[in-house]
Amino acid sequence: MPTSADLVSWARHHATELEADMRLRPQSGPGHSPYWEAVDLAAESRIRARAIQALDFLDRYAGSDSQWAVRGHAVFDKGSHSMETGARDLGDVLRAWADQVEAGIIPVPQAEAQSVRAIASTDLMEQVRKLMEDKGVHPPAPIMLAGAALEIALRSAVDELGLPGPDKPSIATYCECLRAAGLLSKQDVKDVAQMGGVRNLAAHGNFDELDRARAGLMEQQVNFFLGRLTGLLAAASAPETGSSS
Repeated sequence: MPTSADLVSWARHHATELEADMRLRPQSGPGHSPYWEAVDLAAESRIRARAIQALDFLDRYAGSDSQWAVRGHAVFDKGSHSMETGARDLGDVLRAWADQVEAGIIPVPQAEAQSVRAIASTDLMEQVRKLMEDKGVHPPAPIMLAGAALEIALRSAVDELGLPGPDKPSIATYCECLRAAGLLSKQDVKDVAQMGGVRNLAAHGNFDELDRARAGLMEQQVNFFLGRLTGLLAAASAPETGSSS
């Protein structure tokens, strides 16, 4: 997952790219305003492709129902000017979004979700490790905490991808959302179900089925899965940073 700084940098760079390959056409007569046009037919295709990238970026990182995405689509789709003029106006929207993100006025939902997931992967799992090292702690305690870290990570992944959350939040339902979105494999789902089952044993007081060996295995499995989830999200959420020219 790119950081807020990465996204701000991309937005500003792309806003500049949206101004390339065009020229200002002077007014053709009284009452007619000057407007921007592509320097040639090939340039028109490049400009349109950059605008589509920008709109997808705003939908994904500002939120498709946010004022930024709504405004971006409006200025580009407005029929009273040329497509090229709309592309330049869209660049202004990108810059304004970047300014407010950098100033801390508006958050990036995906970045917040990433922060929550990082806490689950580090702070909570560090506490699990400490509980495992304490011989006086009963095995269900680290199992429950590892299960909590797993559920938090799954929930933040759903938020990071902008997916609708389940009606009944749980390890299983968050996992189903991510599987439906194509992020998790069938094996991932099986692994999560197994970990969720162990957590449920602890939650329901079935302590006779739990021992330190099982708690240790739960810790290892959750740590491995959290690392895998981070990699999957990084691959799924990275914006295209190359030039479309």
